[in-house]
Amino acid sequence: MFEDEHHGPAQTETSSELAYRVHWAAVGILAAVGAGGNAPIIEGAVAVLSLVGFALLIANRETYDGKQRTLYWRALLWMLPVWVVVGTLVVGHFFPAFHTIIQGEDKSVQLLPLPPSWVPVGAALKVAGVEAMLAAGVFSASLNALLMCKSRLVFARTWAILSLCAGALAMLGLVQYGAGATDILWAIPTGNPQFFASFPHPAQWCAFALLWMGATLGLIAWLVRQRGGHWLSADGWLFLTAAILLGVSIAVVGEPAYRLLAALVAGLGCFVIAWQTRQERLKGKRSTLSVALLGWVLAGVALFGVAAQVAIHNPLDEWIHYANGGALMHERVIEDTRSMWQGRKWFGWGAGSYRVVYGFFQGADQGGQYYAYARSDLWQSLAEHGIIGTLVWWVPVLGVLARLIWQKRIAAFLVPPAAALAAIAALTVVDFPLASPAVFFGFWLILFSIARWSEVDQENTPSALSGNRRMQKLRADGQTLLPVPAPSPPSA
Repeated sequence: MFEDEHHGPAQTETSSELAYRVHWAAVGILAAVGAGGNAPIIEGAVAVLSLVGFALLIANRETYDGKQRTLYWRALLWMLPVWVVVGTLVVGHFFPAFHTIIQGEDKSVQLLPLPPSWVPVGAALKVAGVEAMLAAGVFSASLNALLMCKSRLVFARTWAILSLCAGALAMLGLVQYGAGATDILWAIPTGNPQFFASFPHPAQWCAFALLWMGATLGLIAWLVRQRGGHWLSADGWLFLTAAILLGVSIAVVGEPAYRLLAALVAGLGCFVIAWQTRQERLKGKRSTLSVALLGWVLAGVALFGVAAQVAIHNPLDEWIHYANGGALMHERVIEDTRSMWQGRKWFGWGAGSYRVVYGFFQGADQGGQYYAYARSDLWQSLAEHGIIGTLVWWVPVLGVLARLIWQKRIAAFLVPPAAALAAIAALTVVDFPLASPAVFFGFWLILFSIARWSEVDQENTPSALSGNRRMQKLRADGQTLLPVPAPSPPSA
């Protein structure tokens, strides 16, 4: 799929990049199809499969542009969150936070004496180990996009595969929703009647759909830049259909916050595609006005109008309708989660501890309701991993932002997926999108792809290519510097 029409076969992906692409596709599809990665067996399988990224990095180290020692140091630096996760897991194993007491058929949990809050503690190794392995594997697998890839095609083809997979799931979900299905494919029980497609919770589906809708709109804008008015071929139609299906699925099952953000991201994507269409028409020395350009602009205006309508007709405290008591109960859960975090501020109670330890902080006004999630990725991360374990995940995000600021340029077609990432980051404060491994993987893969794709795109612009070819010709002729033009004679 695709060729780099601007720069020919020299810019195609290498065999090592093909291996990365196959690996990313396997991890992404397995997580998406397997209940968003939350099914017990699938979660472990995704964790193991994603760890292959380490092996691919080492196996293809010869393809790195630079000394291998530099590659290792860069990998060690970028994988700081992984080392923190592994380190706290190892230390926490020696300081368990609780143990289970079994008396006949009754089971109860008792908190154990704990060390100071700056010493990590751990939950059950089986749960904490899988979560740590999943986080480490997914992050390291995605990091290969930033460290090892040189071709734009590897990103375009990876996004294409995963976007079309998301579009197919959206179509399945809409069919099941319309038919009133109570099980996935009318055969696989989920335990939640509000499931969508293969995802057990509609909020996690909407986050997944939002991510890949932004990526799909970015692909369409890229195709417009590559092919101009000829972008709407077979693959162009597929991407457009996938983007529409993903957007419709969010409109059908999404809470107001998701519908609002999806409309904003889609509207921004339409404006970017319109701008890219105009640029391509200018290059062809044609009139800047066209039916396609007008259509994209009108679509963007309409979507921004939809976003405004959603914001106006839904009070701010109802943008997400929390189950089991509404917004008031959500505030109480957050308050109790905050108390849980304050008990161990620096390293939290350990990965996977929330569903057990929260019961000791749960207020009596919540009755016997069981909470496996805090309905906020931010607060659950603080409770389980503390300040250090939460902030360390922002280091690579800030590193990518610093790279983009340093470049002083980001390709226009990368703006829609970047906006989708920003939307997911905002949602982590009020919901739990990153609790789905499929969303977690998509977030990091798209983030690192944007950072590297922007660099590769800038390096391979026609002006840069012509300058590089001129320098190569001069070096072949024995010159290492560009010739200095002779001074012009003084004017009379």
